[in-house]
Amino acid sequence: MNKKVYIAMSADFIHDGHINVIEEGSKYGDVIIGLLTDEAIATYKRMPLLNYDTRKRIFENMKHVKEVVKQETLDYTNNLKK
Repeated sequence: MNKKVYIAMSADFIHDGHINVIEEGSKYGDVIIGLLTDEAIATYKRMPLLNYDTRKRIFENMKHVKEVVKQETLDYTNNLKK
């Protein structure tokens, strides 16, 4: 069984930094992206330009991403427990 690497992000604008973090994480195990919902992002800044479904689809099609899960709060403790 591979180790799991949980990476939480909002990723309204996807850039090289996101890709670098994912590539580095993939060196340690299967990358699971905890993608913040639009509502969770709005709790600390404006609503995202790309909606959740669009951002999710982008990450699901990235090379090193094994799974994308919904993260509904800035605290990702519940997702880690799952």
